[in-house]
Amino acid sequence: MSIGSFVQFDKRIGLLAFAIALWVWMGYSIASHSAKKIIKTTIIQSSRPITYLDAKIYPKKKEVIWIDKLYFPKSNELRHPTYGYLGYRRDFVIYFDADFKLKKPQRVKFTIYSDDGFCLKIDGKTIMQYIKDRPFSKSEAVVRLAAGRHHLHIKYFQGFGQLGIVGYYQLEDGKRHFIGKSAGGIEFIEQ
Repeated sequence: MSIGSFVQFDKRIGLLAFAIALWVWMGYSIASHSAKKIIKTTIIQSSRPITYLDAKIYPKKKEVIWIDKLYFPKSNELRHPTYGYLGYRRDFVIYFDADFKLKKPQRVKFTIYSDDGFCLKIDGKTIMQYIKDRPFSKSEAVVRLAAGRHHLHIKYFQGFGQLGIVGYYQLEDGKRHFIGKSAGGIEFIEQ
């Protein structure tokens, strides 16, 4: 084998190794960034303004995504760490649905930061709500829940201007966790 053919062979092996490494890295990136199916998130864009939580919606676009935690930070456009910017800026509603299990009966504190309004229900019972528009603000409520399986449902609306919704829960141990993240005595169920 001459030096020229050895160099040619060496370049091809190097290129092949680079291509394999790139393929492995891309596969890892996609797998590590895909959301677990914990919270079903249904986004509906309205063709007309939405000014309060129960305003009539005139759907012009509907999208369903799955997220692992309720974290859409304050911004001018809807965004989530898993998906980035989603293209929604005004006049939309989002329905969040998730199931979770409590290991023992206990009090659970829910904290929702939102811009604009929302309604949080557990097993169909309203726990807290804010029905009008507002700047990014905090709402809290404590509910005593039995051991076993429960369903969480949140309806959120965005009128215009800044937007965002972030949700936490806190068990009796005092530690705060994102809604959707299992910890201690609570397990969010992957669909």
